[in-house]
Amino acid sequence: MDAKRIIPVVRVQAGRVAGGGFESRPADWACRLEMEGADGILFQADTAADPGWIREAAGSLSVTLALEAPFNSWAELEAALEAGADRVILAAPAALLTAAAQTFGRCHVAVVVEAVLAESGWRVELPSEPDGRDAMDWMRELEQRGAGEILLRTSPEGEAGAALFQEAAGLALAVLCLSSGDELPAAEALLHGADGMAFPAGRWTPRQWKTALGARGLTIRD
Repeated sequence: MDAKRIIPVVRVQAGRVAGGGFESRPADWACRLEMEGADGILFQADTAADPGWIREAAGSLSVTLALEAPFNSWAELEAALEAGADRVILAAPAALLTAAAQTFGRCHVAVVVEAVLAESGWRVELPSEPDGRDAMDWMRELEQRGAGEILLRTSPEGEAGAALFQEAAGLALAVLCLSSGDELPAAEALLHGADGMAFPAGRWTPRQWKTALGARGLTIRD
């Protein structure tokens, strides 16, 4: 069994960490979180138009820096990768996905998937399909279109979402769970199928998550 990755999520607004207080530079947070055991850092930014802070943060890291942002153009996506982002995270339906995967390599491109439990099973809402799409069918299509990784958020979390992650484990690409980070049992349930967990930074350190999850029998990356 592959060791699970533990990745803190940091929100960035106008190039500063949202609610970060005095320590509001993304580079400061990145450095501290890596020292606290993070296997990567996921920045959720309100814009991709200003890559300056990405360059600074990437320069202080030896772990992966991923950027989730509203990429509105090819130029923004290219600038983020050139600034040092190891992976860009696109929102469904990911119009830039195939071209980005072909140009930069699928290992540098990920997609966020929001799955909601309905009477007919797990569904993903898409603008082009009023009735939505079966979540597994959509993830298979994203894999075929070039996604190198999927970040999956389920509603509800926990035991209810565990079955979807178990099924998604059959995909060839990595599937991380986007967790609220509120409850240890919920995170444990999802991680039995997921390749890792991305959680909001601040409440627990990555090392605390690793210790708690390891104590529950999960294989966690050192």
